[in-house]
Amino acid sequence: MKALVMTAIFAATSLVTSVANNLSGKFAYNYAMDDNNQITSETVYKADGKYLEHHLKYDYTYDEAGRLVRKEAFRWNDVKQAYQRYYCMTYAYGLEGISLEYALWNDEADDYTDARQRADYNLTPAGLNYQAYEWDGQQNQWQLQAEHAMTSEANLFAVR
Repeated sequence: MKALVMTAIFAATSLVTSVANNLSGKFAYNYAMDDNNQITSETVYKADGKYLEHHLKYDYTYDEAGRLVRKEAFRWNDVKQAYQRYYCMTYAYGLEGISLEYALWNDEADDYTDARQRADYNLTPAGLNYQAYEWDGQQNQWQLQAEHAMTSEANLFAVR
């Protein structure tokens, strides 16, 4: 059950990202895979007529169990003609769920030091609980912004 819920979370995230990025149909993708058939790098190009233009690049890191632990995003800099770090999503796996932290690249610190958002997905006896947090720099702590519970009785698909 736990593995199924975790797989559903990642599948839904990937689906939303793919649909959002491909709404106009003007993107092309290139993937690099490792020996375990996991995507290690994804390059997104803007398809402008018959030419492809650099747009975004993602690098993926997995743990020993094959779980995604890091997704690093880069955006194309036309002036420097190179990809530059943009943001990083770090996944932490616990006994009851997953924490996902989003941090922006900080050029001055040369690191991902600007963590602003975090999401926790936890399994409960009643189902799945989602909590979204934002970093409060004045209080120097995470502040809960939203919380949603999905029970096993909840309908996940729209019915006509």
